[in-house]
Amino acid sequence: MNIKIIIYFWKFKSIYNLGARFFVLQSIRDNSSTYGHLTLQKTMRKLNYILVIILITSSIFTYQTATAQTQFKAIQETFDFKISTWNTEWLSCAINGPTEDELQINNVVAVIKSLNSDIVAIQEVGTSNTYSTIDTLVRRLGNEWAGKMVSSTIDNCAQNQGIIYKKAKVQLVSASLITDGGSLSDWSSGRYPVLYEINLLVGANVVPISLINIHAKAMGDETSYTRRKNASQGLKTLLDGSSYNTKKVILLGDFNDYLLGTQCSTCTPSESPYKNFMDDTANYKCLTPSLYDPAYNSPVIDNIVISNELFDNYKTNSTIRDIAATQSILNYTNTTSDHTPISANFSITVGVPNCQNVTFSETFATSLGNFTQYSVSGDQLWSWRTIYGACVTGYATINNPNEDWLISPAYDLSGKSSATISFNHALNYCLTESDKLNNQTLWVSNNYNSGAPTTATWTQLTIPTMPAGNNWTFVNSGNIKLPTQMLQNNIRFAFKYLSTATVAGTWEMKELILNSDCFATNTPTQTSNPQSILSVMDKKIRINNQLLESASILDITGRILFASPAVQNIEIPIYQPGVYIVRVGNKVDKVIVK
Repeated sequence: MNIKIIIYFWKFKSIYNLGARFFVLQSIRDNSSTYGHLTLQKTMRKLNYILVIILITSSIFTYQTATAQTQFKAIQETFDFKISTWNTEWLSCAINGPTEDELQINNVVAVIKSLNSDIVAIQEVGTSNTYSTIDTLVRRLGNEWAGKMVSSTIDNCAQNQGIIYKKAKVQLVSASLITDGGSLSDWSSGRYPVLYEINLLVGANVVPISLINIHAKAMGDETSYTRRKNASQGLKTLLDGSSYNTKKVILLGDFNDYLLGTQCSTCTPSESPYKNFMDDTANYKCLTPSLYDPAYNSPVIDNIVISNELFDNYKTNSTIRDIAATQSILNYTNTTSDHTPISANFSITVGVPNCQNVTFSETFATSLGNFTQYSVSGDQLWSWRTIYGACVTGYATINNPNEDWLISPAYDLSGKSSATISFNHALNYCLTESDKLNNQTLWVSNNYNSGAPTTATWTQLTIPTMPAGNNWTFVNSGNIKLPTQMLQNNIRFAFKYLSTATVAGTWEMKELILNSDCFATNTPTQTSNPQSILSVMDKKIRINNQLLESASILDITGRILFASPAVQNIEIPIYQPGVYIVRVGNKVDKVIVK
């Protein structure tokens, strides 16, 4: 029994004692003193016994529903994704590859389930007007899976690329052949890369990914090598261009060559046709150059490359030949595929890390503090004066042209949701509105380090309240909000002063404050695990959470019908009967709406 329950026990006991004495008073007032005391004692013992039972029971229920004192918690969640590539070797083709097609496709299903990847990019997949391999795979995998194939050739022995994915974690936006990243001949006479625009479902958020599945020209002769190299150069030129250079790109598939060296034994120099990706370490990370295939006594030819937008999301050293997924398959190489799946893991965090609201202040009461003055032109400078704080003027017997900056120290605002600056300032000898606004300005930068302000990029901020310009009265600037893109490390702001031979105002400043706030919610922390109850009634999915949780609902095709970052109790109407995927927090459930 915790300390609160003990306190409640004695509070209730005192009330019961008082009530008990009053209850038995009438029964003892006409009897002897001894009898009265015995009656009171017996009654009290019974009531205390009942009270103990009630309190023990109460303590059990209190433990189940008790909450700790409210505290601020950062809104942050991390979600892991596993992505694989696998050449399934002439899947559905009766004349090439494994001879027992039914056994092969069942083995492929077993391997995909064993991989437990969120996305599997597959190559050498056939299809025809009477038989769709990708649909057969999805049916045998189950309702939680979906798939898509874009066919360059409609034939059961065609070598097409497809993807299989978990609908609860991945949403397919579009799929198309990439025909402008290399010539038809270079891509094995038309086996073009396939672009899958997908969304990774990260809680109630979506993270767009451009997944490019390739199956490059095979064989080790010099002509085939040249075609692979040309295709690689054409594709990289496309990805380096404006259509893709800011996207999160995953390039994966059967490259039919190594990332270090080449299978072309007669090629000189003996370098990878994908050396262009390997060399561009600023924009691409090749995840598979260290993997080795003992069956062929060579590096792997199934590879994964990511763009720099995903560098921070890749789990270091997570890329493997996923042999564990194939070990349960009898005679795997002959019955299923001559390739081993290659897998890599990624981690995506939404929200912001735990942080504290921080206030910085500089009163300028005794000096310029940690602020730095820099004179671009003119003999006058920012300085400090008692009472007036930080001061600057271009007047010295006469008005003088000047450009002077007062630059703040660097602040770390990463992980903050907002930040504002305010200060008190006075301005005299600057009467016109245009002079006030042009000659006394505020700027912010995220790449200034030292020296001339021209070495950095600055963004001007509007000062809401300017002084009158004709007296020494201090006014508050009002809260000046920093742009969201400036909420990062190494943020500095600066006051820029200009004067001319005609106008040289005197600008004074003190009591500056920088406030920064975190992403935080007033969320109670429970002593027991949060519980979520799902129910379906009258074509409505009901979600009842003990705490606020992210929630989303997807239909069987992976389309998002509802998403919210914070849900406690809600009813979502569903207009079409069917199977739906409900995700609450990290828990995924399948429900049926009739």
